[in-house]
Amino acid sequence: MSNTYRIMDAYRNFARRNPAVFITFNLIFSILWISVIMGFSGEDADISGLRSARILVGLINTIAPEADVTLDNYESLEALENSEKVIRKTAHMIEYGVLAFFVWAVLFGFADLRRRYAYIIPVIFSAAVGALDERHQTAVRGRYGTWIDVCVDAAGAVIAVFTAYALTKRYRDLKRMLDRDPGLRASSHICEDSTADRR
Repeated sequence: MSNTYRIMDAYRNFARRNPAVFITFNLIFSILWISVIMGFSGEDADISGLRSARILVGLINTIAPEADVTLDNYESLEALENSEKVIRKTAHMIEYGVLAFFVWAVLFGFADLRRRYAYIIPVIFSAAVGALDERHQTAVRGRYGTWIDVCVDAAGAVIAVFTAYALTKRYRDLKRMLDRDPGLRASSHICEDSTADRR
């Protein structure tokens, strides 16, 4: 058995044996993460732009130290003209991907919920939060909201949910295979024990 299978098996078993605790923890994480998102969107344009610039300059200097890019000169470099936008859009996708995962985890705690709802609802919910986030930004100095960002947020949520789907499908396939042939589970333990002995 792979380590991924073990981790997912432990995750599922915890969710099924302690559903109330599992759901509560992930609900709290979801609320806290929404607070983080709204906190970022409540920053004015200067603060938000400076953070994006620092991330961009830090990444460039990590990848290519010889470039000698600084906060003072990066805007004048033609090659970096749209790089800050890429950083911001990527941040949007990550933020809402994480949110979608937490919402998916909340729904995963409900064993009787139809599986497809656990994948559809997080995307819809994340897109709705994204729309509220963009609306919120219109009230912040120097910020504005766009439907393009809402679509980027939804894309991040779709990627996260698809990843969760792929992992759970892989887990179910492995579990069915092990249930059909218990000898595989036993042989995997023997192989692991012999490998550990050789170490």
